[in-house]
Formats: sequence, C-alpha cells, structure tokens
Amino acid sequence: MQNVYLATIFAGALICLLTSLLLFFRRKDGERSRTILACIVLFSVFNYLTRFVTLSNGEIPQLIVSAPMLLLAIFMVISYIMYPVEVISPGWLNFRRIIKLYSLCIILLGIYLISLWAKVEYSPYNSLLEMFSHTGQFDVWFRLLLVFFIFMPILFIFFIPYTRRYNNTDYVWIKKYVITLSINCLAYILVLTFDTPVVHTLYYYVSVGCSLFIVYMELFVRLIGKPVLAETTTQKAEEPLLPCDEPASKSKNPVLIDKLNAYMVKTCAWRDPDLSLNTLAQALCTNRTTLTQVMQENGYESYTTYVNNLRIGDFLDQVESKQSVNFQEAFFDAGFRSRATALRNFRQITGTTPSEYFQRHNGKIRRE
Repeated sequence: MQNVYLATIFAGALICLLTSLLLFFRRKDGERSRTILACIVLFSVFNYLTRFVTLSNGEIPQLIVSAPMLLLAIFMVISYIMYPVEVISPGWLNFRRIIKLYSLCIILLGIYLISLWAKVEYSPYNSLLEMFSHTGQFDVWFRLLLVFFIFMPILFIFFIPYTRRYNNTDYVWIKKYVITLSINCLAYILVLTFDTPVVHTLYYYVSVGCSLFIVYMELFVRLIGKPVLAETTTQKAEEPLLPCDEPASKSKNPVLIDKLNAYMVKTCAWRDPDLSLNTLAQALCTNRTTLTQVMQENGYESYTTYVNNLRIGDFLDQVESKQSVNFQEAFFDAGFRSRATALRNFRQITGTTPSEYFQRHNGKIRRE
C-alpha cells in the first residue's frame, strides 16, 4: 500500500505540474485569473513533491493535524478564493486587498508563533479522533479551531463585489466552484479524522480531480459565452473611433467589410471578451486569412486593432450617455478583461487618458 501511496503522490504532482503549465501558456493578455490559478496549482506541486521526497527517504513527514500543516491548509483555501475573486471582479484585487484576504491566516499564524514563544508544547497526534479526548489543552482546541477555519474562506465567494455583467460568471458557475472546493475540503477533513493509508490515497485522487475540474471550467466552461446583443445601436458603434485610411469602396472585398460592420453593429460582438478571429470568421462564413486581409485593407493593422477600436468607441458612448457609473465598469462592459489593458489601448488609440480626453472635449474632469 505504501508503494501505491507514493505513486499516487508522484502522479498527482506530475498532473498538477502539467496543468499549471497549460494554464500559464493559455493565459490571455490583460487577464490575471489564469495566471493566479496556475500559481495555485503549482504550489500544490511543491506540497506533493515535498511529501513524496520525505516518504521516499524513509523519513516521517509532518503530521497532517499539526498546527503548521493546518495553517498551510487555510493558506491554500484562501489562495483558491483569489481565483474566483479575479474572475468575478477583475482588477479588484490589489496588494492591500490581498493582505486583507490573507489576514485570517496571518492572525492565526501570529497566535501560533506567540504560543511557541510561550513554550506551549504541541503533542503529536495522528488524527482528530486522537485529539478529542484532550480538548482541554490549548494545543488541541487551537488545532480544532484551525480545522473549523478551513471552511470559512469559502463563504467569502458569495460576497465578491461585481464589476462586470458577463453571462459566463453568473451564480451557476460560482456554485459549481464552491461545491468543488467544498468537496476538496471535506475530503481533507476525512483525512484529518481517519489516519489510514487508504483514506490518504483516496484524498489525493479527490484533490487532483477537483483541481482538474476547476481548470476544466476555466478553459472550457467559464470562457464560453455568447455575444451580448445590444438593445440599441449608436452612430459611434457603427463607425470606429479611428477612420479608415482607405474608404471601403477601395477594398478588394467591399461586400465582406460591409457584412462585418453590419454584424458587429447588430450583435455588439466586441463586448464578448472571448471573441476571437476564428469565431468572427465562422459567423461571417469566411476564413480568418480573408477576414484579416479585409481589415488591413481598411486601415487596421490586425484583428485586435479593429476590435479594440470598437471597444473604445463603445466605452466613449457609455460614458457620454451616462450608461455606466464609472470608467472601470464601462471598460468591462465594452469587452476588456482588465482596466490596465483598457487604459493601454485607450492611450494608443486616442493619445490621452480617459480623464484628459473628457476634460479636453467636455471641459470636465471625470474620475477614473
């Protein structure tokens, strides 16, 4: 059974490593969610390998009900919360908010260090069952408190502030994520309760399976969205912010460019953050090479330039018509994934920041 256990740990580490690399290489410009998830999964790899190396050398690893291991578990759960925070509210996380997110773990770590300084002895126990008969001792009830806090961060997901309205980050996706993370935590509690090789081995299967399902939702479920249909169309949506260097009539394929512009005005497809050249080409019954050529003939360097021009035009429409409360929401509703990417493209297209642009055109300074 020991060999099976070791093989399971090694296989889990290998799968997590490959999964982390896949997420990293398939990350998208301006989006941090996949990078965050890749780092979280990669951290699991180090945990697995550390335990594998220790067992392979015939040494006894850190007991799973020890205070350091329980604190590490809380740290991992909080880390898994950072990912949906970035998905639901991209750009909301900053250094100060990350510190607040980890504040529970920091406080508990501080209590643990103070207890060590106070010469509190932490008796070695193999499971929670062995600890229940000693609940009067500080080291026991402190560890039981840590077990309780393992589930607490999960509830925070339902209080994440929304800053965008995409149909691929609704409560259905959130519930699936919460259920998956809860299953992983419950499996961990079973490992803490029953110290047997079978339970330990099964836990790694469950843990890796949950991680793979979360990655599957990120790559193939969450990012599959339909273009948002516009209730009304505006003149700026029909005409890109930057005029074409050449009129459409000079295009080798004027029919296709007219069809492209009509499709974009009708569907506001640029508002879908996952719109791609392939998707657009399929919708217009053409191929990506022909579509790219038509865009270039009409003054756009690439597909990205064309779409970003429409998104900036949409952003200006929303702000000027006061459809959005602030710049960040307008950027996200226009199809950008992050505020940084939106600002970079705004400067490239207009040569100014949003505040400078509206100050110049309206004589008013608006807060970003």
